[in-house]
Amino acid sequence: MSKPDEISFATTRHIRDHCLCLHVQRAARMVARRFDEALRPLGLTNGQFSLLTSLNREQTATMGATATLLALDRTTLTAALKPLQRGGYVEVTIDPADRRSRVRHVPALQQNRIGAQLAT
Repeated sequence: MSKPDEISFATTRHIRDHCLCLHVQRAARMVARRFDEALRPLGLTNGQFSLLTSLNREQTATMGATATLLALDRTTLTAALKPLQRGGYVEVTIDPADRRSRVRHVPALQQNRIGAQLAT
């Protein structure tokens, strides 16, 4: 006989078959894998693509605004930007309006490369 605080296998099967949260998570992973496959020729993951897209704006955004848009904390955003900087996908320059700040943007060459891949 099971203990009162244990979840039965019948309950587990019910959750597996009916839980919206579980099904949404599975669907999100499937969609993410499809995007990862499509972006592989660029050497990007779907998360990196989303980050690059969030940086491609008319006016540069602060780290805080970008982190909020992507639902990331600033530390995670900084860590995610580093491989993109090393790969040449993101350039960091001094903000002319506030020399203490840095501006991150996607260089035109990379924008063209990403745009060409998206067109295929």
